[in-house]
Amino acid sequence: MTVTQLPSSFDILLLEVDFPASLPQLVFDYWTQPALLQQWWPQAAELVRKVGSAYHLSWPQMNWHLRGHYTTFELAKQLVFTWRWDHEEPEEVGREVKLVFEPLETIGTRLHLSHGPYNDTPEDQELRIEHHLAGWQHFLPRLQQLLALSV
Repeated sequence: MTVTQLPSSFDILLLEVDFPASLPQLVFDYWTQPALLQQWWPQAAELVRKVGSAYHLSWPQMNWHLRGHYTTFELAKQLVFTWRWDHEEPEEVGREVKLVFEPLETIGTRLHLSHGPYNDTPEDQELRIEHHLAGWQHFLPRLQQLLALSV
């Protein structure tokens, strides 16, 4: 199970991952239903499934809190949300994650993920590669494994 990093510029992180035998609606649900989301990513999740609503993902044992709002919420098609950790400085606000769920010709779903924007500073590039890319490369295979079991 692989997560493919696509060629991109310094200001964006682009990834692609396939979920064989999983329908777009199921993959979308694993991003937007707290009980399913908690199986592969945060320890706790609070969210409302609609545009404009806030979400709060947390890892209480580490005191990590990720918060944002849904700016696009198209069932089984597209999900866009802002991204801010509680420990970040206010001027670091402005990142977003965009997910596009594409049905494959065979049964399955391709997920296109973009995360950014990033500045062309050593700190931001370290965050892009060492933290965000590494994080997605850790968590997305967990989602692939869960979905492989659900068929």
